[in-house]
Amino acid sequence: MHHRTLTVCVAVAVAAGTLGAQQKAIEGHANWARTTETHQNSWGGGAQFQLTWGQKTDPVQLGTSLAADYQKQENGGPSQTSGSLDVTLQPGGGGAVTPYAGGSVSENWLSGGGAPSGAKLGLQYVVGAQIKPESKGPLALRLEVRPGYVRTQEHSITYSLGLSASLGGS
Repeated sequence: MHHRTLTVCVAVAVAAGTLGAQQKAIEGHANWARTTETHQNSWGGGAQFQLTWGQKTDPVQLGTSLAADYQKQENGGPSQTSGSLDVTLQPGGGGAVTPYAGGSVSENWLSGGGAPSGAKLGLQYVVGAQIKPESKGPLALRLEVRPGYVRTQEHSITYSLGLSASLGGS
């Protein structure tokens, strides 16, 4: 992992312990991405560690997450491995459906099909919703749309479906 990504990971972990994130969760997700011009499809999945800052009664909560993902393009195309940091805002209240929006910055390693070497910067918008079947339950379904790009690559839109499990907190 590139030294900048490792530094961000350590900083978020230390901040979570020191400042006391209100909610912690882990998530596994599957995703599908489609490029905007050549319409190439990629499939993959990943996992993330999420921290939500602020009380559920606050009008707005800050969400942060660290994620690792892998995607493979169809028809023998290149693969992509990435590590990312997301920052989102969501309304407080802890309702059954919680929308959120924000951004993501990532480092991406591409392989196969003449892919460039080294880590490439990725930027995405994040728009999603978390759906909790039981308001006090630990599980939530997460749906996301992530338009963006990786440096040297075509723009794409990634759609994600995940299952999140709370690790405790208020």
